Amino acid sequence: MKTTKIVLQFTSAIISSILFNLSPGLAQQNTQIDLNLSEDKDSHKIINTEQYHFPNISKEKDYPSIDIDNSARKYSQENIDSNNVTDVNQLQDISAEHWAYEALRNLIEKYRCISFSGNNFNGVKQSFIEGNRPLTRYEFAATLNTCLSRIESLIANSQDNLVQMEDLTVLDRLQREFISELRDVSNRVESLEEQVNIIEKNQFSTTTTLKGTVDFYLISAFGNLKAAAPGENQTDSLDTNLSFSSRAVIDFDTSFTGKDLLRTSIQAGNISSFDRDAVGTDMISLIGATNTDNEFDLASLYYESPIGNNRGTIVIAPIAGFPTRIFPSLNPVSSISTFGSENPIYAFAFGTGGVVYYKFTDEIAAGVSYFTTSGDDVDEGLFGSQFSSLSQLTYTPSDKIAVALTYGRYYAPQPDSSINITGGKGSRFAQLPFGDSATSTNGFGLQFSYKLSKKFVLGGWGSYLNANAEASPNLSNVNASQGADADIWSWAITAALLDIGKLGSQLNFVFGMPPKVTNNDILEREDKDTSLHFELSYNYPVNDNISITPGVVMITNPEHNADNESIWVGLVKTTFKF
Repeated sequence: MKTTKIVLQFTSAIISSILFNLSPGLAQQNTQIDLNLSEDKDSHKIINTEQYHFPNISKEKDYPSIDIDNSARKYSQENIDSNNVTDVNQLQDISAEHWAYEALRNLIEKYRCISFSGNNFNGVKQSFIEGNRPLTRYEFAATLNTCLSRIESLIANSQDNLVQMEDLTVLDRLQREFISELRDVSNRVESLEEQVNIIEKNQFSTTTTLKGTVDFYLISAFGNLKAAAPGENQTDSLDTNLSFSSRAVIDFDTSFTGKDLLRTSIQAGNISSFDRDAVGTDMISLIGATNTDNEFDLASLYYESPIGNNRGTIVIAPIAGFPTRIFPSLNPVSSISTFGSENPIYAFAFGTGGVVYYKFTDEIAAGVSYFTTSGDDVDEGLFGSQFSSLSQLTYTPSDKIAVALTYGRYYAPQPDSSINITGGKGSRFAQLPFGDSATSTNGFGLQFSYKLSKKFVLGGWGSYLNANAEASPNLSNVNASQGADADIWSWAITAALLDIGKLGSQLNFVFGMPPKVTNNDILEREDKDTSLHFELSYNYPVNDNISITPGVVMITNPEHNADNESIWVGLVKTTFKF
């Protein structure tokens, strides 16, 4: 934003020069005032004021001139009875009834000193329009300063007599009455400029901003016994107590063009995800559960840039696992569980790779992604080991409804304990239908969201995964042959109620079936029963930077095993953003 420097003596000199041509007496009076001001010129040498965009001032036919006689009666010092008029210097606030208030309002309306079409000086301009409240002396002085700048600009740049003599007389008196406040405005601006200079010299970076999130968790699980896989006995007690843990995420966001983004994200935490080790199943694991023993590590590193006149986005990521940052998952809820956060098919995206997403029309968009877990390995590289890819077509016919169709391909050619085709969601058979054997998967997902009203949004998804054993499962002590197939299904219905209890709050509900092996050539690794996921949470914003989220998750027949008792997890999460 531009800054203009106004020298009070210069302004007064201009007024004196014009008054001399019009009235030598007035000019002499103004010159005497100028000499008085110059005694302390160092303390108020420069006034800084913001510049606003004004329409061109038209001829006098658009702005009727002030009647000279009437102006003299109102504003001229020679014709004001000092016994009946309170001097401005004696007033704390300037009311709408005072001559100075009306005088400045007339100048503003006539010379458009404030842009009434914008938001600048919003409260002040409304007061001048309606006269609905007094102005403080500093509000008045700041507005007067803007008017001085505007009229000085007109005098310097215009060949026409747009500024009239009686208005200069009024302006001169206002300037004299508010000289101390104008000096203070100057001093404050100079102080701010010094502080800005200090900040600029000591700022972390001119291109990078820092933001962070800290989560406090109170968590506890409820139930009698840990879950067991089908065919196993449920014997271990679910012995958990109330825990208090935390997570911190710090993002360094760098932009080189103002539109691109280089994000470096580090995190640390000690939160239990309440996974298989804690409760016997991963079906109830919590989103955001980071356990690095409170040591910071690099969680994400990627570069994002717009393409095609900002209709698309390309992302290159050495470290990432975030397809739904680019691909819309169409899930309206803010879930507290990993299952409730998004369709399991998005778990295909992790590691090193990239994403491209492009909006062809206002209704149709599409994207592709490719990630590998061996991108930094010189032997296996980007294409010689475990990889995952996604492609998605999104259709948004209106601002109320959206539908997306997603295809995913997952391939893990080497036997490895990191094989997990559902991203830790669902039963252990769904994650590893053939044990640790080399596995490939083709997956299909359908997602939708529907805005029923301003405060109620419905969502849902379904996914189907077809897994194939790329090597003999016998290598991982599973009795089967290479080429074995397995079918894995999952679905969910989600709902979000907005602004319940407070603006910005959100009530979330998730109901669904975690990934389940409905058919497997290895019969003993087929899920015989059905688990159901119930989730309820409420996000309450205390203010713009703090929120509290109580929530509960329940799983019936954990591990799709009717012999298992239901397991509950309750939590209260407090989030701090900075």
